[in-house]
Amino acid sequence: MHHITSNLLVIASLLAFAQSALGIAVPDTAPTDTYTSTQPDAGFIKDPHGWAFSGSMLSAPRSRIAATSVGQLAFFAGGLLENGTYTDIVDIYNRQTKAWSVAHLSSGRSSIGAGSVAGRYAIFAGGFDDSFKPMSIVDVFDTETNKWSTIDLQTPRGSPQILDLGNTSAVIGGLSGDLQYLSNAVDYVNADLDITNATLQLRYPQFGVAISDKAGGVGLFTAGYQNNDPGNRFNDFEASNQTTVFSTAPSSSASFVSDQKFPYPRWGAGGAAANGVFVVGGGHVFGDESTGSQTTVVDRVDIYSATTGQWSSSPLKLSVPRDYPLVQAVGNYIVFVSGTDQSKDFDILDTRSGAFIDNLNHKPALYTLRSEAAAATIDNCLLIVAGGLVYQGRNATASVEMFNACK
Repeated sequence: MHHITSNLLVIASLLAFAQSALGIAVPDTAPTDTYTSTQPDAGFIKDPHGWAFSGSMLSAPRSRIAATSVGQLAFFAGGLLENGTYTDIVDIYNRQTKAWSVAHLSSGRSSIGAGSVAGRYAIFAGGFDDSFKPMSIVDVFDTETNKWSTIDLQTPRGSPQILDLGNTSAVIGGLSGDLQYLSNAVDYVNADLDITNATLQLRYPQFGVAISDKAGGVGLFTAGYQNNDPGNRFNDFEASNQTTVFSTAPSSSASFVSDQKFPYPRWGAGGAAANGVFVVGGGHVFGDESTGSQTTVVDRVDIYSATTGQWSSSPLKLSVPRDYPLVQAVGNYIVFVSGTDQSKDFDILDTRSGAFIDNLNHKPALYTLRSEAAAATIDNCLLIVAGGLVYQGRNATASVEMFNACK
């Protein structure tokens, strides 16, 4: 366990940085009998080596961007500029017109939760202002009217996680700015933009990874870290095994249950889902302080099946250890990008076979290594990686790399 003083800047640094080390060797494949494709292949380039690359630029270099997609649009909102201030810029890419436009949030901020609601709205929830004050504002873009509006969370917080459960989305947890530090608040946003509130029923407040499978109306909130001594000036953080399963089935209202245990607790993992297969990979663990051992970045990948309601007992492994990787669902694939200075290559898991594809030709791959970048995928086809820090974190970039998986 690790005692961390009451300084949110320390928390932010723990979220962003860790030292690279050797990964943990685990099996290369998972059982495949429970994984069935539910997505059509029409127009999809089945071999990821054939995904087409193109490049572009954001309107301003920045890191810590919030990213999401709705319909044919991808949004890259807010973030930290090179001068150290938070911005209100929203760069919007239209896949149909292949054009960028620029909009603005109601205020400049970073550490925003980004997601979608009912296949219509892009939402940008909470965050921190320049004084590191947590915020309750939610900026909403309506893709049918092309208009912006705002609503408010019940509890101000930075870095909330968002689950898209179909007609309802859940804004979960985050950094609360009080002595609890980690929020247990949940705000449900429905298709009418009405908000209802709930509280996570967890033993310890948790800052976890949120993974949506909106087609199935299921989401996971898992991994990350928890505060074992909330309310104390000197907090007691450790990697969390708590897992909460959210669902809108069989009704349109959302509910959750917290009865599953994440099999290998760690900080800094990332995740995505496709075909009812929830994938959590990478991250880091802390060594034994008494012996002076170092932080270890891991290559482990854990699989949760919405069909069985269980974590797999046969974890997979990435090609390289990755910390805070960008993870996206592209068609039937789960794609791991960034999170390492060892490789520009993608790690791509086929959820139908339960195995990673070979990437011996180093394609697809990033052209530029970056950290603290953002990623969004449009219509299960176009993966966009934008912004972040380059040259080992010395400079922010506006560069955008796009990988098209559809004809």
